[in-house]
Amino acid sequence: MTSKLKPFALAAGSAPVETVDGEIPAPVVAVTEIVRGIGPKHTTCDDTGLLSVEVEWPRGKHKLRDVGFEFKVVSNNPAYAIFPEGPIQAPVEGRSSDFLFMWQEGAPAQQKTIDLQVEVRAVTRDNQRGPPTRIVVRAVPGGTS
Repeated sequence: MTSKLKPFALAAGSAPVETVDGEIPAPVVAVTEIVRGIGPKHTTCDDTGLLSVEVEWPRGKHKLRDVGFEFKVVSNNPAYAIFPEGPIQAPVEGRSSDFLFMWQEGAPAQQKTIDLQVEVRAVTRDNQRGPPTRIVVRAVPGGTS
């Protein structure tokens, strides 16, 4: 199983710049599914948690294929390293992308509750950063939502 996520390369030496003029819009973001690990075996991916997040991109100056997205936990200490550092891209389908995040968490008896607030923002290659959209990621051990 693979997430098909890839790092989004920023221009060398570009410093982050927050945009305030609406040039880069906030994405429309929704958690579409969370599946917790069902067993202890890593070789069969039974111990893997899955989080699916859909990002819809509004029409505008920047095309979806020309931006990456940064996922940053802004509340609580995450029990698992679900989101990579830096901006990433997922396969594009029209004006949306489905981001699949995976993490190793073990069987339900070993899992911790997930209760996070995450900011998702678009980032251009020259490191211009749009406003964030905040999502909530919640799941109990052994649960599916």
